[in-house]
Amino acid sequence: MENILNVLTSNKILLAAAVFVSIVIVLSAWKKLAMVALVLVALLVLYVGYLTYTGQKVPKTKQEVMEYGTKKIDAIKKEGYETIKQVNKK
Repeated sequence: MENILNVLTSNKILLAAAVFVSIVIVLSAWKKLAMVALVLVALLVLYVGYLTYTGQKVPKTKQEVMEYGTKKIDAIKKEGYETIKQVNKK
């Protein structure tokens, strides 16, 4: 590791190339993270639009969102367990 640092600090062209590659990598990662965040925001907007369109209550607080999510996850688990039991009986 020290050898690489010595080579980079002694050769300005290699240092510039390493900095350029590092910047490209960071920007690429940032772009991907921004895209994921944008998709999540779009999904959130669609979900709120769906709730509004169907006349359901839109959760206002973080606590309400967590409670609603927990209820849905528990319901899915229960349905999954019942389905597995039915499959095993056959």
